[in-house]
Formats: sequence, structure tokens, C-alpha cells
Amino acid sequence: MPRAAKSTPLQTHLALFLDSRSTRAPGIRVVEPEPNSPQAQRGNLYILLELMGESPVRNQALRQIHSRIEEIYYSAAGSVSAVLREAILAGHTVLQQINQRSPGTDLRAGIVCAALVNDYLIMTAAGPSLAMLSTDQRVDQFPPGPRHYTSPLGGDEAPMVTVYRQQITEGDVLFLGESDWILLTTVKTVAGAITTATAENRFDVVAYLRKQINGAEVLGLLVVLAKETPVAAKQNRNALSGLPTALGATPPVRDIPTVNEVPAVWDDESIVQKPQKVSTPSRHAEPPRPRRYAIDEIELIEPDAASEARARRTDPTQIGSAVGGAIGAVGTWSRQTGQRVGSWITQMLPDRNRGVQQSPEWVGALPSLADEDDDDPVLERPRYTPPERTKGSRARLFILLAILIPLLAFATVGAVYLQRGAANQAEGIKLVELAESQLLRAQQALTIDDDSGARAALGEAQRYLNEAIALIGVNERIRALSEQIRAELQSLLQVRSLYSLDFPLHSFPSDADPHRVVVFDQDVYVLDTGRQVVEFFRTDPSRSTIQENHGIILREGDVVEGVTVGRIVDIAWQARIAGFADKASLLILDRNNNIFRYNNVDEATYVRMAGADQLRSISQLESYTGRLYLLDEQQNQIWRYSPAGLGYDEAPSNWFDPQVQANLAGVVATAIDGDIWLLNEDGLVLRYRQGGQLPFSLDNSAGLTGRMVDMTIGADADDNVYLADGSQDRILVFNKQGNYVEQFQAAENNALRGLRGLYLDNVTGTLFILTQTSLYAHSLPR
Repeated sequence: MPRAAKSTPLQTHLALFLDSRSTRAPGIRVVEPEPNSPQAQRGNLYILLELMGESPVRNQALRQIHSRIEEIYYSAAGSVSAVLREAILAGHTVLQQINQRSPGTDLRAGIVCAALVNDYLIMTAAGPSLAMLSTDQRVDQFPPGPRHYTSPLGGDEAPMVTVYRQQITEGDVLFLGESDWILLTTVKTVAGAITTATAENRFDVVAYLRKQINGAEVLGLLVVLAKETPVAAKQNRNALSGLPTALGATPPVRDIPTVNEVPAVWDDESIVQKPQKVSTPSRHAEPPRPRRYAIDEIELIEPDAASEARARRTDPTQIGSAVGGAIGAVGTWSRQTGQRVGSWITQMLPDRNRGVQQSPEWVGALPSLADEDDDDPVLERPRYTPPERTKGSRARLFILLAILIPLLAFATVGAVYLQRGAANQAEGIKLVELAESQLLRAQQALTIDDDSGARAALGEAQRYLNEAIALIGVNERIRALSEQIRAELQSLLQVRSLYSLDFPLHSFPSDADPHRVVVFDQDVYVLDTGRQVVEFFRTDPSRSTIQENHGIILREGDVVEGVTVGRIVDIAWQARIAGFADKASLLILDRNNNIFRYNNVDEATYVRMAGADQLRSISQLESYTGRLYLLDEQQNQIWRYSPAGLGYDEAPSNWFDPQVQANLAGVVATAIDGDIWLLNEDGLVLRYRQGGQLPFSLDNSAGLTGRMVDMTIGADADDNVYLADGSQDRILVFNKQGNYVEQFQAAENNALRGLRGLYLDNVTGTLFILTQTSLYAHSLPR
């Protein structure tokens, strides 16, 4: 897809919802590198960490997780989304270790990381969190809803990391906040407010939103993008501005003077607001004197007939009838009880409208109006006299009310819940009926071979059924209907069950994060980005068991021929090249653009390449027919090395045609069969041939809505393309024309949970499957 030309860099204008005095303020970190620094290539990074639980090491946990994420983001190679995901998983590991080291500590966290790179916004999130992006066309919420809040950081299971990408322009507004925002106010309120935010009124927006949550201590960050010079931005910070009235509500009231509304500045550890110094009155200054009233300024008001009528007490009979009617309104069963209670109240209450004896003279003399030493007479405050204690029928009235009010409250709440339950039941039954009608529509479509219409109808049926379950739960009717829909979908989508996943080839330790698997004959190599190691195994000829475990062959920090191995980001297999490389070897790429070669004879060696200074940020490598292909995500280019001399002694060439504007941000996997195939995390597959892009797209009938993590392809033109869907624990199969073929799922257990990588052995037809915890080998179903 062509990429838009880069525009003038956007200025960011920040507004925080909490100042540095709040104990929750360290949950936000902002990193905006200097323009000419090496980190500036990765752009700005904003992290909001919602830490749940109390512990003495809470602040220490925040600092360590923030620092670890920042370190990985600005040092690790790979696509921005892949690096952010790796950083979040590393933060998860840090929090796990803190929980293990600190007795009685069981912290959990939700996180959202936002990166502004050139004119793109890339966000990743795991656990409870909330982010919104307001553009000129819409407001996007990320993650989409609370269903993504499961598996927070710090638990036993690795969190599910979701990704969001969007091209940004001038005027867009980014909001990061805790998940509590959804509880304290509505998403609509937050979205409506940020759509009106500008560089000038962003503090007004913050003040308005804080009023909506009654000033609760909730993390939040507002980032406004605008084309401004730093001088103009500084001047605009103190500009008075209000919210437009298009919000349909009273504009927010400024609680503090404009001079105090200064922007936040940040350091290496946390966001620290530094308010400007404001002059305050002297402590010893004389306080303002109260206004004094002369005696002739006081006017005595005589009561008139109307005020006397309003002062008359309500008749006890009316009170008793009202209370009895309220009780009887709850239901027919309580009408007689209501009548008895009303009669009882009438007898208990005294009749206060009977003749009241008036005091012949005014009780209580007017106090002295002036001090002896003061010529200006003033009214002094009368001495407080507590009222007499209530006795008799009046006391019994208060006791009765104390009893009746909770009973009436419970009765009212119960009635409301009964009405709501009846409404939910009716709505749930209606949704079940809609699901049944969609199922019937799908079956009718199948009779005329309308597969696409049947898939759409089954998808609608499942959606209606899910909504019904949320309202009324699961009953026998819903359970039977769900099984029927699932069976129809499996038949329609050609779901194949993998029955040989009971026993893995190898199980990884809890701190492992397997990322890539490469296979040649019986040799299996696994890249573990969590522990930063490459492991080597050898299977038996049937590929059913591990025959030899050679362990770790290379790790981060090793020194090979004087070169220190950096953070390992990818591996690939290089076949034997006649006259150049007499042995097939494993190629290993690190974040410093260094490539190492490993085989059983020579072990680890360093690959020297000419023109290495042209490389910027290599995220993936592949080898095909002796040539080496390197994906440079920063320059959006694929560099091709051809064998020359004793190594790669000639500078690389650009593989893309000059007119091709490729975008390599977000590429998670690469495969070559003569054409170059690139997989994006959102399921987009791009196909290139001889430097140009081919028209190609995948059939979306199976629903490409998950998070794709890897891709492998068959060697022949009539073979298939296999995609690993990490969010739905399945393997999607397409032919090389983009048509959907089938999908693979685990037969009974959760063997494919945490899917990480795929590799197809074209010789034996064996599919090697890598998950978070295990390595499997399974023959392709026929």
C-alpha cells in the first residue's frame, strides 16, 4: 500500500489529570526524545500503567516496569508493534518476579503503550486500560471493551496483547486513562470532551472531565497534536479558552486561575508537574473585617395570613393515608397491611392544628448590640441553646420513620430489580428467536450452495446468542442452539481437528517466550526472545520425539569472533551454496544488525557484510537461492545481498522498485518462494514479485479479525499459505490465490493456546507448531 508523504513534524501538547503530589502520578511516563538523538528514530513513547493491589514495593514496581519497557522500545529491533508487545511481556515478567520476591505481594497491572512514529500512532495494551483517539472523522476506543481486560500483567498466564494502528494528522487528540474511567463516567462523555480539545483549551477539557468524575484520583493523559512552533505552544498554554457548547452541557468552570495552568514536564522516572510560583498574601496580614449592621438596619417582618396558613401542620390522617398508599402500591398482597399501618400512624401522630397557646410576650431579650469600647454598634451572635429532647408521640414518629424508610427502600429496589429482570428475560428470549431465524436462514443458503451467505447468517446467529447469554445466562434451549451453530460453522469453515497434540516434542520453562522455529531435516532450532537464547534439538526420523537436546547454542551477550551478540530478533535457514558455503547453516540476526552463522561443525561464526553502514533497523531476515534478504523497517526497504568473494563482499542492492512505496511497519513474518510474502499483524498479506507489488488479498470469509503472529508457505505454486492466529488459537489455510481452504484447531485440549510460530517441512509434510509453553510436530491433515 502506498504510504503518504511525510508532513511537517507534529508538536505534542500534553495535559495531565493528576499532579506530582498524587501517589498515583508515577503510573504515567512520557518519553519525547531530542530531535537529533538516536532514540528520535522511534518517536515519542507514552506509557500508562494501572497497578492493582497494595504493597510496600508498589512504587518500585512502577519504576522497574516503566524502565524495562522504555529500554526495550528504544533498543530492540523489529517492527514497532512487535517491540511494544515484547516490552509489555517483559514488564509482565518483571511484575511476576516482584511478586515472587516480595512475601504477601500479589500485584496485577493493566497497561497501554502509545508510540508516535512519524505520522503514525501505534498502541498496544494488555489487561484493564482505556485509550481513545479523536480524528476529524471518528473517535476510536482501544481496547474495544472490557472483554479485553482479562489476563493482566503479573499473573500466572502471559497477558494477551492487542495492537492498534492509525495514521495521524494535525488536530488529532489522544487520551490515555485507567479502566476506572468507564466506571466513573461514560465513554460517550469522555469521547465528546476530547473531540473538542485543542492545544489552547486542553486544560479546560481536563478540568471538565475531572468534574464529571467528581475529582476522583484517576490516571489520565491528554495529548493534542498540532503544527506549532515551540514558542507558540508555550504562549498558548496560558491562553483562556472554554469548551464549545456543542457538547450539549454546561461548559466546565475553571477552578484555578490561568497562571496556575502550566503544562507538565517530565524526567526519567515519572511525570512531574512544576507549577509556576504564585505570590501569596502574607501570613500576618490583617484579615478583612466583617460587615457590621446597625440596629436601625434590621427590619422586623410581621407574619401575614398566607404565611400562617403555610405554617400549619399537615393533618395526621393525610400522612397515614399517604404512607399506607405507598406500601399498598408495591403489590396487591400489601394493600391490607398498608391500610393498617396508615390507621396506626393516624392514631399515633398528635393533631398539631389544635389551638396553640401563644406566649403573651416575646421570649429572649435582644443581646447587646455594641461593645463598650466600640462606637460602631454590631449584632453579636446569640448563644446556642440545644433544643429539648423529643418525647411522647413525636419520638414514636421518628422511630416509625426510621423503621419504614429502609423497608420502603428495599421494597422499591426489589420492585425495580423485578421489573428489570422481566425486561431482560423478554429481551433475551427475543434475541434467541432472532438467532434461531438466522440459523434457519443459513441452512436455506447452504441448500443453494451460497457459502458466503451462510457464513454471514451463522455469524449473526452467534452474535445474537452471545447477547442473549449476557442477559439471561445459559439454559437448555440456548445450549442446544449454540451446539447447532458451532456444528454448522465447523462444517462450513472446514475446521480440521489436530489429534496428535497430546504430547509435545519439548516444553519450555515459565520464563520463556518462544518466538520463531526453523527446521531442517531432523534439526529444530527455536528462538526464545524472553530468555534471549537460541536452542537446538534433533528429532527422531518420524519427528515424534526429541532424540538429542543440544541446549543453548547462542545467547545475548556471547562474544563471537570479537563481536558481542546483541538482542536476538530473528533466525532463518541458509541452504548449502556451491562454491560459497559448503555447509547449510542457521542465520541469527541481532538488534545491532549483526548476523551470525551456526552449524554443527563450525559452531557459531560472524558473517561479515559489505555496506553494513547502509542498514538502519533490520527486523527480519530470509535466505533464498543463496541470496540474503534483510527487511529494514526504518527505511521501508528490503536489502538484497548476493554471494561474492569469501562472503557478502558487495554492497546490498534495493530490492523494491523505485516507484513502490512499501510500508514495512507492522510486518511480523516473511516468506519467500520466488515471490516475497509479507504478513502484517492484522492479517493483511502482501505479495511482491521482482520488486513490484502483485494484486493479492485473502478471502475474509473465515473472519480475519484476530492477531496474526506467523506465516509459513509451501514451496510449490499449488501449495498453501498457513497463518497462525494467536488470538483465536487456530491455523488458517489459504491457497496462493487467496481463497480460503480450511483451518486447524486443537481437538480437545488447549494445546494451541498462546500460539507463537509455524514452520512447514515441505519434504515430510510436517507442520511444526510453536506455542508459549510447548513445541509440537503434526502431519498435515489430508
